[in-house]
Amino acid sequence: MRTKKIFLLVLPAAFLACFTLMPTKSYAGKGSLMALSGNLFASAVISEHSYIIVGDRGKIYLTNDGAKTWKVIDSKTKNALASVSFPDDRHGWITGQGGVILHSADGGRTWEAQSSGVNKYLLAVDFFDVNSGFAVGADSTVLMTADGGKTWIRSPFTLASDLGEEVNLLAVRMMDARHVCITDDGGRIFITEDTGKTWIDARSPLYDEEMMVGRILYCLAYDSGTLYATGVDGSFVYSKDQGETWTEASSGITQPDLYCIDMVDGIGLAAGSGGNIIRTSDRGKTWHMVEVPEKVTQAWLSGITLKKCDSGTVKGLVVGQNGTVGIITDSKLVWQ
Repeated sequence: MRTKKIFLLVLPAAFLACFTLMPTKSYAGKGSLMALSGNLFASAVISEHSYIIVGDRGKIYLTNDGAKTWKVIDSKTKNALASVSFPDDRHGWITGQGGVILHSADGGRTWEAQSSGVNKYLLAVDFFDVNSGFAVGADSTVLMTADGGKTWIRSPFTLASDLGEEVNLLAVRMMDARHVCITDDGGRIFITEDTGKTWIDARSPLYDEEMMVGRILYCLAYDSGTLYATGVDGSFVYSKDQGETWTEASSGITQPDLYCIDMVDGIGLAAGSGGNIIRTSDRGKTWHMVEVPEKVTQAWLSGITLKKCDSGTVKGLVVGQNGTVGIITDSKLVWQ
C-alpha cells in the first residue's frame, strides 16, 4: 500500500512529466499537418469526426476529419495541460498547471483563459452540462462553477482538515448536477450530494482506516449508473449507488498501474504503465489484455476517452507518452 508521503514518487509518469516538463521526442501520424509531439495527458471526443488532445507545455491538438490530420491550437500558455472536458460539441474546458482553466465556445478552435482564483495544479476537470462543472487538484483544491466558468468558487472541502493533512485530488466525475465523486492520492474516495456544499468520505475498500494508508486511484468513469475507478497495481473498484459504497473487483492484472479508464454502454478500456491496455465488454466483470505494437509498450498511457456518437458508433482516443495516440472506432483500435 502507498501513502500520501511518497506522492511525488508514485504519481504516474504523465503527471511527473507535468511537474518537470522534461524534453520529449516527436511522433508523427501519417497525413498529419504537423507532428504530435511531447507527452499527451488527456483527450476528448467532441463529435463524430472532431477530437482534441492536450499535453505538456500548453499543447493542444485538434482534428476535424477523424484524425487524418491534426492542427496545433494556440493555448496562450506554456503550462502543462492535464485534463479536458466537452459536455457538448461546442463548449469545452481544459485545466492544468498553475491553476490554468481554459474555455472554448467553438468546438476547440479557440481558447480563452478563465480565472480560477488559485495557482494550484488542477489535475482533472469534468462538466455535466455547459453550466455545471468541477475541477480538482493539488492541496485539496476543489473548484466549482454553475455559470460555465464565468465564476469559479472553492468548494468547502473540509475533509482535508479531518484527514490531518492536505491531499492531492486526482480525478473527478459528475453523475448529475448535484452528485460528484473525486479520488485522492491516498486511495480515498469522496462524494457530494449537494453540489459541493458538503463532502462525505465514501470508505474505499482500498484504504485501511486503521493504518491510514491505501492504494492510489488515478481515474474515474461513469456509465449507466455505475462509477468505476482504477489505480496502482491494476486496482479496480466500482459503485452502483452513486459512490456511497464501493466493491473491489479484479482487473485481471496485478502489476501495471492503470492511469485512465472510460466506459460506454458497458464496454470499456483502461490503460497505464508499459503501454498496457485492458478491455471489458461486460461492465468490468471480466477484462482482457489488448495487444499493442512494441513501440507502445515503451510508453505510459495517461488518457482514454470514449463517446457514443449520434450515428451510434463509439469513437475514442488513447493518448500517452512521446506523442502516442490510438484511435478507437467501436472495437477497432488503430495506432497513428
